[in-house]
Amino acid sequence: MKNKLLLVALLILTCVLSAQNIPQLSGQVLISVNVTGFVANPGTYQLTPLARIYDAVKVANDNNRSVTTLPTLTPQQTKEAERDSLYLNFQGLRSVKLTRGRETKTYDLLRFMRTGALDQNPLLKDGDLLWIPALGTSVTISGEVYMPGEYQFVEGDKLSDILELAQGFTLAADRNLVNIYRYRDNSPEFEVLRYDLRNQHAEDIVLRPYDRVNVISNAEHRRAWKITVEGDVKAPGEYYVGENTTLYDILILCGGPTSRGNLRNAIYANRAGAEQPDLEFERLMQLDLSDLTSMEYRYMLNRIRQFPGRYSVDVARVWESKGTEINPVVHDGDYLFIPQYLDMVEVSGQVVNPGLIPWVEGKNYEYYIALAGGYTNNKRWNGTRIISAASGNWVKPSKKLTLDPGDTIYVSEQDTYNTWDRFKDIMLIATQVITIFLGVRTLTH
Repeated sequence: MKNKLLLVALLILTCVLSAQNIPQLSGQVLISVNVTGFVANPGTYQLTPLARIYDAVKVANDNNRSVTTLPTLTPQQTKEAERDSLYLNFQGLRSVKLTRGRETKTYDLLRFMRTGALDQNPLLKDGDLLWIPALGTSVTISGEVYMPGEYQFVEGDKLSDILELAQGFTLAADRNLVNIYRYRDNSPEFEVLRYDLRNQHAEDIVLRPYDRVNVISNAEHRRAWKITVEGDVKAPGEYYVGENTTLYDILILCGGPTSRGNLRNAIYANRAGAEQPDLEFERLMQLDLSDLTSMEYRYMLNRIRQFPGRYSVDVARVWESKGTEINPVVHDGDYLFIPQYLDMVEVSGQVVNPGLIPWVEGKNYEYYIALAGGYTNNKRWNGTRIISAASGNWVKPSKKLTLDPGDTIYVSEQDTYNTWDRFKDIMLIATQVITIFLGVRTLTH
C-alpha cells in the first residue's frame, strides 16, 4: 500500500514539474531571419515567431549600438544622431523584399509605419530573407502637411499616396491650390502644375520621379489676430481682434484704465514695426561718431529715445471722446501699455537737489528748477532741456511751455577743457586773423 501511495506521489510531482517546464520551453522557440541590403548590420537574427518585418529591420539597424555608451548621450544628442543617420534617412522602406522559399514579395513598410497598414508588415517565418534597398528616386512634399519631407517614389504613386504618408493636410492648408513642380525630361527646367483639390481628386493625380509637391497655406483660415494690453488697466491680457475692431473697443474690453492709469503717456505700438530692422540705423551704428554728419547723429539719438513702431495716436483723447474724435482700427500684433500715473516731474543734472518734484498744473520749468534748489555753478549755458514723457522728444524750454506729469527737466554740465589748450587755440586763431588782416591791408596799399 505504501508503495502505491509513493508511486502516485511521484507521478503527481512529475506532472507538476512538466507543466512548469512547458512555458519555458515554448518561450525559447526562435526563428532565424536573414536581413540584408542597406542596413547597419546585415546578418542572420534570432527572432520570436511573432516578429514582423518592422521588428527585423529595427534590430538590424540598432544592433550595433553599445549598451554602455547609450547613457552618455543626452536625449537631444540621441535625436540629432538619429536625424543624421545614413540608414534611417536613406533606406528604401517602401520597397522591402521578402523572399520565402521561391516566392518574393514587395512590401511598403513605411505605409505600415505611417498608416498602420498591417498587410504591409506580415509575420516572419523561419528561413525568411529580407532585402532593404537604398533610397532611389524620390518625391518631395512641403508646405502645409504634418510630416513634410522627401519620400521614396514607387511606380504608380499618386498624390493621395504621398499625402497619406505625410499625414495629410494641416488645418491651415489651402486645398484650392496645390503646386507640383515637375522637371522636364533630361532638362534642369521644370514646369508648374496647379491643381484645385476641391474639383479634382488627389487619387487621380499621378506623380513622377523627383516631383516636388507644395501645399500652400491659407492665411485667412481661422486666423488669430490679437492685441496685447499691459499696465494699469482693469483687465490686462491678450484680446482677439477682427478687421474692424477699434482702439476704443479694446479699451472697453480691458475695462479701461485703473484709477492709477495714465492714458496721456500710454504707448500704443505695433510689434511687427518695432521688430523690423532699421538698416540705416544699423549702418550708422557701425561708423565712428567723428564720421557722422550732424543730421545723422541726431537721427541716431531720436531712434534711441523714441519707442520703435509707435503709432501717432493720443490714447487719452480716444478714451475721453469715447472714440468719436479719433478711433483707429487696431492690427494684429499691436501692443498697448498704460503706465502708472505719477504726478511728478523729475529734475536731473546740474541742480542743487535733483529728484522728483510734485507736479503742479500750469507751472513751467523755472518753478521746478527753483524747488530743486536752483542751478549749480557747473551748469552749461543754454543747456536745459525738457524730455517729454509722452513722445520722448527733447524740447528747448520757455516760460510759456507748461510741463505734464512724468516729464523730465535735464540740466547739462559744462564741457571740460584744458585752460592751456584753450589759450593756445585762441592765440592761434588770433594770429591767423591778424595775418589775414595785414595781408589784405598790404595788398590794398
